[in-house]
Amino acid sequence: MRHEQLGLDGMRIHDLRHSYASTLVNNGATLYEVQKLLGHARSATTERYAHLANHRLQQAASLIDKAYE
Repeated sequence: MRHEQLGLDGMRIHDLRHSYASTLVNNGATLYEVQKLLGHARSATTERYAHLANHRLQQAASLIDKAYE
């Protein structure tokens, strides 16, 4: 089956790498772990790939509350 038939017209392997990295980070993987899995030499490259979902940012911000309870 061709990618057009699947509704994936315009999809690139590069897009899948971004989705892979973002899914990993949003489910608890560290940027260091994702960097190693993707084979990036520089952490800055991985940061561009791994897009954090808002709920993960909120969870991170709430850590300060836990620290001062």
